[in-house]
This record gives sequence, structure tokens and C-alpha cells, in this order.
Amino acid sequence: MFRLPANLTIGSQYQLVSSGEVTALEEALPPRSRVLVGLVFAERYEDFTKDCELAETALKEAGIPTWPEYDRFITADPDGEPIVWVSYVSSPAWWTIILLILGGAFLLPILAALPMKIVEWLFPGTMDIITTLVVVGILGGVMMFMPKMLKGGK
Repeated sequence: MFRLPANLTIGSQYQLVSSGEVTALEEALPPRSRVLVGLVFAERYEDFTKDCELAETALKEAGIPTWPEYDRFITADPDGEPIVWVSYVSSPAWWTIILLILGGAFLLPILAALPMKIVEWLFPGTMDIITTLVVVGILGGVMMFMPKMLKGGK
């Protein structure tokens, strides 16, 4: 879980599922409210922390205000969960810019998973079949070479 600075508490907590809902929420907030958004990924991939730093640098260069108590925008979950916490001072205009920057920073893992999701959506069970074929291929290869290896030992 995101560790808030010691002198802050969570005022309201919402379950959001789309960027449009974040924009609607921001429009209802008083100006200069502190916003904390969690981006949940399917897994913590190899360059996860590198992409977090890339997004952090890009957001700082965009001139978006950070929390006064916490001078970062992007915090990878310290417990190793595949979550990125985005903290910033609210303004309806900022969320669109933040989404564009985060989309660029985390685009590769999103695009890498997309073809598999589309195939699974169009043809349910396809990924299970592919996994089964790979396992059968490996077992067949072992079964084919095992007798030759055993004969060589005699």
C-alpha cells in the first residue's frame, strides 16, 4: 500500500475503473486537492521500476505540481505488488497530461499483453490450447531422445 506522508490522511476513497471517472471526480474536488491514483498492472514486469522513473522524470518536466509534503509523482508499490501510485495536486487539465505521459512510459507492457488478450477474447480457451501444445511438444521431445540417451549408457 502507498505510504502517505505522516501528517496526511485519506479524506475520501473511491473505486475507479476508467480515466473518465477520474476526470469527473477531479471536477468535483476543491481546487488544489491532493489526488492519489493507483494503476494496477497484471504483473510486475522486468523494467517496471525503470518505467516508473521514466514517468517520474517526464511528469516533472511537464511542470505539474507535486504534493508539498511529497515531492514525487510516481511511487512503485514498496511491497512488490504490480501497482504504481500517482500522486499530484488536482486540476482537471492535469489528468489528461498525466495519462498521456504514463501511456508513453508504460506503453510497451500494455501493448505486449494486448495481442494475447484479443486472441483470448475472440477465441476463449485458445491460450490453454497453446499452453497444452507447448507442454506436449516438450514431453514428446524428451520421450524421443530418452531411449537414445539410455542406449548410449550401456
